[in-house]
Amino acid sequence: MPAALVENSQVICEVWASNLEEEMRKIREIVLSYSYIAMDTEFPGVVVRPIGEFRSSIDYQYQLLRCNVDLLKIIQLGLTFTNEKGEYPSGINTWQFNFKFNLTGYDFGYMVKLLTDSRLP
Repeated sequence: MPAALVENSQVICEVWASNLEEEMRKIREIVLSYSYIAMDTEFPGVVVRPIGEFRSSIDYQYQLLRCNVDLLKIIQLGLTFTNEKGEYPSGINTWQFNFKFNLTGYDFGYMVKLLTDSRLP
């Protein structure tokens, strides 16, 4: 996969099943000198909302995020590598791992029951 260039000399590599092993070899080398790692995750979205009383809007937002992350499967994981000075390695410095996603694999009735039965604060 060709890498995409973004601001601040970041070069992103899209990782799929077809290039996973090759990109993991590159990461094993990069991490030796660039051991600070920023991580970003992507999930399909919001499919359920927590019910109950919450101490604050921040608590509600946390429970909303937690419920959906617990119920859904990750669709993308991003890793960016820097050194202790915040400098990026030359070339590729961010890898986006793309996971299979199929919305029909979810049992939403079960998810709603699970949420309804759980005693959220």
